[in-house]
Amino acid sequence: MFGGVRTGTPASRGAAFAVLVLAAGAHIAGGGTAAAAQRAPAPGGDGPGEALQRVLDEAVQQGAPGALAQSRTPRRVRNLSSGVADRTTGRPPRADMRFRIGSITKTFVSTVILQLVAEGRLRLGDTVDRVIPGVVQGNGYRGDEITVRMLLDHTSGIADYTRNPRIEEIAVTDPRHDFTLRELAEAGLEYPPDFPPGTSWRYSDTDYVLLGMIIECLTGRTYTHEITRRIIRPLRLRGTYFPGADPRIRGPHLHAYTPVDGDPARLADTTEVNTTFARASGDLISTVGDLNRFDSALLGGRLLPGRLLRAMLRPVPGSRPYPGSDMFRYGLGVVIAAPPCGVRVYGNGGTLDGWETWTGGTRDGRHTMSFVLTTDAVDQVRLTAQAVTAEYCTTSRHRTA
Repeated sequence: MFGGVRTGTPASRGAAFAVLVLAAGAHIAGGGTAAAAQRAPAPGGDGPGEALQRVLDEAVQQGAPGALAQSRTPRRVRNLSSGVADRTTGRPPRADMRFRIGSITKTFVSTVILQLVAEGRLRLGDTVDRVIPGVVQGNGYRGDEITVRMLLDHTSGIADYTRNPRIEEIAVTDPRHDFTLRELAEAGLEYPPDFPPGTSWRYSDTDYVLLGMIIECLTGRTYTHEITRRIIRPLRLRGTYFPGADPRIRGPHLHAYTPVDGDPARLADTTEVNTTFARASGDLISTVGDLNRFDSALLGGRLLPGRLLRAMLRPVPGSRPYPGSDMFRYGLGVVIAAPPCGVRVYGNGGTLDGWETWTGGTRDGRHTMSFVLTTDAVDQVRLTAQAVTAEYCTTSRHRTA
């Protein structure tokens, strides 16, 4: 869902549900606080951290109330911020503050699916019909022609359920509605296929809703339970959790904002929202530090055997997860970034109701960087490309694959 890793323009998915949140009565905040707290750009040449700081400052200049990043290597952890965490209080962003990560959730889902493959309970070539029979059928769909791999890499041709206005209508009229995976999948399947399975590439949140159903079918437990049991708890990601239908974010957290009627001077606080409309495609809450720890563990080989990690990180020909940029390709639930200095960065990004996020790391997992911007109204594609380039191409020691 969301953000650069979705179909359509960079703001389309977030804007759709921003309207939803506003209809449900979100708070409208005045302008000015973020600008007052904004840091000045670092002078002179770019040393370690200065280039990334410039990107955060530019995001605030573009209208983001706040921006927060953490970069991590074996030698140091660097926390950077600009603007404010909350326009009402003027508090600065802190690295321990939680936020909604949107489509970065997909990497957690993909990891569990690949763990099930490693355990012999599933194969990438298994058809959807073999695992969850009868779910994908009719309206031009044949579940016996769509494989698990096609769901993971968005070559299934299944329509994105976020196109269906019924989901927004339900969320507006009943903000407490607890969407189910089946309900969201059926909303996507009401639309005919975008293309025959395996013949093209198009981002679809329905793919990951179906993967959530597969996890539940094979394990007998919810996808949230399995991700928590297999990833969140073992890695001690203490700031990471699934909120369910609870619209609040627990503990210290950033606030998210969306322009009202496209006016950046009038921002709606969209922090509190029931995100069950996202489910397995984007409903996790986390912190920059937790995301970096996850990246390090995944890329460092602690979560998957080598052959499956290599499959996960292999780019899909023709994939273009960030419209307008050739710097990014898609794998199995991951985005592969190729900044101009020759490094390869593996991660994911997302957008959700006032949040723009990115996380990623080098192939060995020893250099990671995560960031969050607290509005979905900035140029996510350009800022993400700039942030990745700033972090990994500033000094010669970063120029390794």
